[in-house]
Amino acid sequence: MAASRRETSASNVTRVCPEITSTTPQPNLKLSFFDVLWLGIPPVTRLLLYPSAPPLRTASHSLISSLSLALSRFLPLSGRLAASDEVEIAFSGNGIALLEAEAEGEIGRIANDDVHDWEAFRSLVPDLEAGELLAVQVTEFAGGGLALGFAFSHLVADGRSIWSFVEAWADTCRAGGVMKPEMAGAAVVYDRSLIVYPSEAYLNLVSSGTPNYPDDVHKSGNIKSLKERAASTTTTVSTFVAIVSHIWITAIQAKKLNHEDTTILVFFADCRDRLQPPLGPNFFGNCVKICTVKAMSGDLIKGGDHGLSFACMALQEEIRKVGENPLEELERWTEVFSELSEGRMVVVSASPRFRVYDMDFGWGRPGRVELVCMTLDGHVALVEGKEEGSVQVSIALPPSQMDVFASLFHLV
Repeated sequence: MAASRRETSASNVTRVCPEITSTTPQPNLKLSFFDVLWLGIPPVTRLLLYPSAPPLRTASHSLISSLSLALSRFLPLSGRLAASDEVEIAFSGNGIALLEAEAEGEIGRIANDDVHDWEAFRSLVPDLEAGELLAVQVTEFAGGGLALGFAFSHLVADGRSIWSFVEAWADTCRAGGVMKPEMAGAAVVYDRSLIVYPSEAYLNLVSSGTPNYPDDVHKSGNIKSLKERAASTTTTVSTFVAIVSHIWITAIQAKKLNHEDTTILVFFADCRDRLQPPLGPNFFGNCVKICTVKAMSGDLIKGGDHGLSFACMALQEEIRKVGENPLEELERWTEVFSELSEGRMVVVSASPRFRVYDMDFGWGRPGRVELVCMTLDGHVALVEGKEEGSVQVSIALPPSQMDVFASLFHLV
């Protein structure tokens, strides 16, 4: 039986601090509009499963020392929300919690793509204490293998940033807990004053509702044919546009919306290279714009490839607008959340560019990577898949719609 909450037992908690050579106190880091947009959102929880990992007693020292070094580069993760009227990160010097745990059973069962045991996944990621920004849990299975789970506050980082941190941690661990000079690379930038925008708005989101347990559908060999179908009646489309359009249409079909019903697609565009001046690839924090595309359900489920082409053109138009003016109508970004209708939306997070299966801590590539915190009806997570050129698609839908979605999703 896979690990469940009651079958996973904690054995040790270590506070891991960044290895900082200077003793100079770090000033508080004021968060930007891009950060504050996520205020009130529950922690993001990610899980990586390593069936071939060594025993925890063998891996523990290297994991902890490499985590300390990685936190030194990505310092905001080691802070906590400041107890003040400002939305800031304070560097207390207490570090982050790393929980070592044990679980019954075999890791191989939940590492299998055909099994989605949400209860087991949830038991393998840590809880994030109020005010803290990152926590890590390493769980050793009785039958061998390690699960590496982490929870982080979206206030401190977007997907691109957090995976840059995990990659640096993995590279350092693989090197035996030593950050070689060539691994350090260019300095990580987290100065929010570099983000220049015409005005500032703050948002306090309140999360509510019960989770809809997600299921996974993996897409690999047919991405090329999907792009060709989409391009048959429009211009060439990207992998992202083709896949997201197909997901949107399939979700609408699974929900059996009426043709006249309005549906909304939400996705997030990275603005690092679109701002003036650009932030560059080493900026650590949040820098994504909320993008929305509205359509009538009937326009998406037209016969042949017309619905697919319609969706692709709508997405491309929104992406074009982001490229021209990434901060357009900045003050109205937060209004999108009040417009979302339960059951009529698809919210796409993460990106096929996130090479999550390259996170090798010295134990080989992970056997499975999951986003555990999918609790919103219509939430979709995209990352690069296990096989070269593939995309892993995870979606959260009510059980009554999941089977329909899966049957319609496969590409032809």
